[in-house]
Amino acid sequence: LAPEAVGLAFGAFAAARGDFRLSVLTAVNMGRDADTTAAVAGALAGAVRGAGAIPPEWAGAIGPVRGSCLPSMRGRHVLDVAALLTPQTQTS
Repeated sequence: LAPEAVGLAFGAFAAARGDFRLSVLTAVNMGRDADTTAAVAGALAGAVRGAGAIPPEWAGAIGPVRGSCLPSMRGRHVLDVAALLTPQTQTS
């Protein structure tokens, strides 16, 4: 983790006002350690907005995981895993 990655991720998240897509894209376009920064910005936005904030076309492109690192996750989709990790959010 690059020392500046967390600060840049929070900056991207704040600049995007918590919007998932904009948080990730802003972080990627900052450069530097872009994959880490975007992952952290996306994690922040997902934690605040819930799994439903992940654009369906982004989640669809990932597809079911192979379970290389976590065999118990084999065949699960990223949104299934996100739903397990995030509480249900209420929208008003």
